[in-house]
Amino acid sequence: MPSPQAQALTRQFQQQVLNVAELIARRLRITALRADVANIDDWWERISPQVQREILTGHTALARLARGYLAQHAALEGVALAPVIIEPDPEQVATALRVSGPVAFKTQMAISGSEAAATRVMASQLQGAATRLVLEGDRQTTMRTFTERGEVEGWRRVAGRSSPCPFCLMLIGRGAVYSKQSARFQSHDRCSCKPELLYRHEPEPPEIRRLQEQWYTATAGHSGKAAVDAWRQFVAGQRTPGEGAP
Repeated sequence: MPSPQAQALTRQFQQQVLNVAELIARRLRITALRADVANIDDWWERISPQVQREILTGHTALARLARGYLAQHAALEGVALAPVIIEPDPEQVATALRVSGPVAFKTQMAISGSEAAATRVMASQLQGAATRLVLEGDRQTTMRTFTERGEVEGWRRVAGRSSPCPFCLMLIGRGAVYSKQSARFQSHDRCSCKPELLYRHEPEPPEIRRLQEQWYTATAGHSGKAAVDAWRQFVAGQRTPGEGAP
């Protein structure tokens, strides 16, 4: 594991970027709840340029913060590191927001016929998508640095909250990743996890070994989707209702 000082820096930085992403996402949720449901397409056409600019600005800000964090984190581990520079993809952001916005509204309208319900669903989906898109500034910077810098040996998934969802727990339990060829950080809307870089191969810490043992016990005799379902049931049985929901 990284040193206690490096781990503390990661926790501090993780909370900082979550605060930024969640602030932007909450503002977008409020905007969506005030949507002109009589003509959702015209409403989206009016507001989407500003929404996209805010997401892109947040993404860029977190990418810049991530570069400073990564250099400091590496220095605490005795490594000199030059983090990569990444730029957001405006087309990808525009598509994700449109799917979470007017497309989600129309889909829910077809299901329920309720403008109020459709507006709530759209607001929730936009909030989740905005959180993920802004946090990509940090995550993409970290993962590109991993793949492009020889000083970095691997990375480990770190939970941002005390009770991560079953999906994130499953990925955390897989332990450290050292393959640069298959490097990919999986996240979902509202996911608060982040990758933390490693500069040497290391044994899995006790908490990861416990997760792995729990996975093997919970999923014994299952594979594929059945194993994931068994894991979700196991995690749900260990928690109070609502705890750790994604």
